[in-house]
Amino acid sequence: MFEDCERLIQSAIDGYSVCIFAYGQTGSGKTFTIQGNEQNPGLTPRAIVGMFDIVREMSNFRVKLKCYMVELYLNNLRDLLLPPGEPVKDLEIKESAGKVVIHNVTEVEIVSVAQCEEIFNDGLSRRKTRATMMNDASSRSHLVFSIIIDTANINTGIRNVGKLSFVDLAGSEKSSKTGVDKQG
Repeated sequence: MFEDCERLIQSAIDGYSVCIFAYGQTGSGKTFTIQGNEQNPGLTPRAIVGMFDIVREMSNFRVKLKCYMVELYLNNLRDLLLPPGEPVKDLEIKESAGKVVIHNVTEVEIVSVAQCEEIFNDGLSRRKTRATMMNDASSRSHLVFSIIIDTANINTGIRNVGKLSFVDLAGSEKSSKTGVDKQG
């Protein structure tokens, strides 16, 4: 699956907004496709490595990377990277200069594969999950992990800002099929 998506990393570096969705019913492998595990990394960990491989070769560019992670749970947008003890801010989805942005979201600068993977895993640990009739630890929210890639050509000054987003949607089946009420 990653081979089919790998070229999209370069598109994000080139300034495009790229979004990879995992959609399907509970238990179909959406979360595994996005996250994977240590033995078989998913799309996100593989893309992080691939992105840093490309960026390392960009000697004529200044590259700044940052990321954010949110979940949509019961119609509330939650910042999964908000530092503990920080007051919760209202998140607002807006369009700015033709790009979708989330005002007040925590954006973390990233400088290495290991740091980005740590941020990703920290955010995942805060995601809402629970047991259902279809899955032992079902994701009950829609998850969005985005990497903002800001590049500037040192020789020409041309700047591009792209975004690489991974979306793990909650199960698409009716709540009655999972045995979970609408609140869970």
